[in-house]
Amino acid sequence: MGLFDSNYLTVSSTSEQNLLTARWLRSVMPFELHRGYQAMLDIAAERQCRYWLVDIRRRSSIDSLDVHWMLEEFYPQLYPRLGRTTFIAFLMAPNQLAGVLADSSIPPLAPPEEGRPYILQRFTEEKPALEWLQHYQQLESVAR
Repeated sequence: MGLFDSNYLTVSSTSEQNLLTARWLRSVMPFELHRGYQAMLDIAAERQCRYWLVDIRRRSSIDSLDVHWMLEEFYPQLYPRLGRTTFIAFLMAPNQLAGVLADSSIPPLAPPEEGRPYILQRFTEEKPALEWLQHYQQLESVAR
């Protein structure tokens, strides 16, 4: 049983890995998207979890309005709630990734050195996504 379970999203967390895992179960309406990401943030804030694996493969498409909401409304909430950089690995189907890359209304990912309070990356396989998150966890543990 996850920390958030609905017919469109499950969210779980492992404290030993400091990892939040969210899996979208279907395409969603905007209010479900907002509610789901708010649930992720609430759980992450409660557990001080800044490493996220977000599986969106079951969503049929990525809408530029949803991306705009994420950039303008959601991502700005991360730093105030979590206090440090949040790392989000998006797990996508190959056709989703191709669609995102071809859609000029969706901005490219910012390089990590830009100093944003979040770092995003897109993946089509789970193992490289988890390795990417672990890489940043190790970098932060060495820096302490």
